[in-house]
Amino acid sequence: MSKLKLIIYPAPSLQKPSIKVTDFVVAKKLVPDMIDTMNSAKGIGLAAVQIGQSIRLAIVNKDADESLKEHLVIINPKIFSASSEIDTEEEGCLSIPGKTCLVPRHRKIKIRYTDVSGQEQKLKATGLFARVIQHEIDHLDGVLIIERTMKMIKGQTKAAIAEGLADYRAGRVAGPYKNMAEFKASRQKRKTLGSILEK
Repeated sequence: MSKLKLIIYPAPSLQKPSIKVTDFVVAKKLVPDMIDTMNSAKGIGLAAVQIGQSIRLAIVNKDADESLKEHLVIINPKIFSASSEIDTEEEGCLSIPGKTCLVPRHRKIKIRYTDVSGQEQKLKATGLFARVIQHEIDHLDGVLIIERTMKMIKGQTKAAIAEGLADYRAGRVAGPYKNMAEFKASRQKRKTLGSILEK
C-alpha cells in the first residue's frame, strides 16, 4: 500500500461527475492505496476522484458506524430512498483543507452499490454513516460541500476557502480535523449549532 497525492480544490476534476465502474479488477487494485491515503489524512471517507481517478468508487471509514467491521468499499453507489428528516451539521473535506461548512443531509438513506467482488448490495445508513455516504456520493457527482452550504448560508465564500488553501500549502493545517476523535467529539456542538440555524 502507498499514500497517494490528494487532489485539492479548485482542481476542475473535483467538479465533474465520475464515470461508472465497469472494470472491477482495476477498481479493486485502487482500494488498498485509497485506504492508506484516507488513514494517513485521518479522513472518514475518500472518493476515487480525490486521488485523481474519476470513477464511481469510494471508501467509508469503519469508524463511521459501529456496524462496520472493516472499511466499506462502495462502487457505483446510488441512493434509492431518503428520509424527509434533514440534519444540518458541520462537514470537512480532505480536498478543501482547513475549512468546514454546515451542510444539510438526509438523516436516513438506503443505497444500492456493488462491492469489490462485483456483487450487488444494499444497505441502510443513519446519522453519521448516512452523512459520510452522501458526502462521498456528492464527490462522485462532482458536487462539493461549498456548493451545498452556499445554498444555505450566505457569506461562505470562495475567498474563505482560498484562505484555507493558503494555510494548508504553508503547512499550518493538515486537514479539517486533527484526528477522528476530534471529529467525533465535536458532533454534539455541531448538532446544536445546526438546530439554531434551522429555526
